This record gives sequence, structure tokens and C-alpha cells, in this order.
Amino acid sequence: MKKTYLLFISLFIFYSIAKAQSDIDQTKSKPTIALLGTFHFAGSTDAMSLNPDDLDSPKRQKEIVALVQALSDYKPTKVILEYPYGAKGIDSTYQLYLSGSHTLTKNERQQIGFRLAAKMGHTNVYPADYRLDLPFDSLMIFLNKTNQTKLFENLMSDMKVQVMDVWQNAYNKLTLKEFFVFLNSNKYDALNRNVYLEYINKMGTKDNYEGSKVVAKWWERNFKIMYHIDSIMEPGDRVLVLFGQGHTAILKDFYKNRSDIIYADILQYLKK
Repeated sequence: MKKTYLLFISLFIFYSIAKAQSDIDQTKSKPTIALLGTFHFAGSTDAMSLNPDDLDSPKRQKEIVALVQALSDYKPTKVILEYPYGAKGIDSTYQLYLSGSHTLTKNERQQIGFRLAAKMGHTNVYPADYRLDLPFDSLMIFLNKTNQTKLFENLMSDMKVQVMDVWQNAYNKLTLKEFFVFLNSNKYDALNRNVYLEYINKMGTKDNYEGSKVVAKWWERNFKIMYHIDSIMEPGDRVLVLFGQGHTAILKDFYKNRSDIIYADILQYLKK
């Protein structure tokens, strides 16, 4: 009886150790992802976008270098950028940059993405965007026909006061690293998502869902971006995804809830 008991205990210990090692191995093989939401350095026609004019100044250039240094502490193995998936142009330009034949232009892909990838010794950068037009024209026609244009006017007014004026004021006062912490906060991620969930999705009638069509298309685009990111990641990778904040506000939700990927909060590196 005693021998049987000891054998059982030995087998149980062996199984526990083997399972623990298996769990460790599985965790090690999972890719890790961090997402950094950005504004478009060269400006944008997006409703929620800054249009800065000082990013080529010595002060801001020094701040970009400091931002890249902070991001390098994450130790990414790949840098994924907002550029059409499968397109070769962004990586070809990166090769020229590595060879010293290209001067960085005023966009976040190059100012942050190229600098970070080069600092980490990467031979390539990786595009993952999926271009998809949202049916805003159909929505505006519908709002005009149903006398609901006030809904859109209220949205634009609220966004100016609650977002753009606040963002511009913060941008003027903060360093770029501090501003990226601000931009990637839970508060502004939620606010960006809620433009679609609390405003646009309500633009319709019981027989027509024009607002919902816009929201569905926006989520569809981000699901397809996630598919591209997944196809780029390999076991054990540590990827840094640099996309517009409107995308990352949604992508963060996607990745935080997945069990096959380790989600890393990039803010822990920017707040040091």
C-alpha cells in the first residue's frame, strides 16, 4: 500500500512538473504585441486629427529621438506600419534609409517606424493596412433626406470641443512622449470608439441602418488589419504596431481578449 502511495505521489509530481514546463514553453512561443496609436504627422482630412507644423523643428526632432528610445525598451523584433499590406514601397524606402540614401519625410511611419526598426537592427519593416472606403456619402444623403443632419452637426461640434481643442492644447504643452501617453490613454481610446458606437450608429431609422453600415465597415477594416498583423507575427515575436489612434483604439480591444497572443501595454515603456 505504501509503495502504491509513493508511486502515485511520484507520478503526480512528474505530471505537475511536465505540465508546468509545457505551460512555460507555450507562453514562450506565443507572440507578444504592443500597439501605439499615433496622429498623422503630415496632417490628415480625418475628423479627429491634428495638423502640426513644427515636427521638423530641432525641439520636436529631439523629442522624436527620445520617443524612439523609450519604444526600444520594449525590444520589438518587428515594426508593423500603416501602409497597404503586401505593398513593397514602404520597405523599399526603408532599405534606402538603411543605406543612407533616403532622408526621412514628415510622416510617422518614417519618423518613428523607420528610426525604431533601424535602432533595433531590423532588416525590414512590415505593412499591414487594409484600405476600405466607409459609406459616408450614403450616410449624408440619408441624413439629408430624413432631416437628421443635426445629428452629424452635433457630432462634429462635440468632437471639436471634447477632442480636437483638447488634443491641440495638450500637443502644444507636452513633449511628444508625453503626448503619446495622453493620446493612448484609456479615456481617448474609449472616446474614439464611442464616436462610432454612441453617435454614428444612432444615425438611422427602424427601417434603415445607414449609420450602422458605416460602423460595420470601420470594424471590418480593423478586423482585416488584425488578420494581416497575425499573418506577419511568428511564434516568439515581439511586434510593435504603429497605426493611427482610431485603429489602435479598436485593435487593442481585439488583442487584449485573445488567449493565443500576449498583449503588452506600450504605456509602461513611455511612462518611465
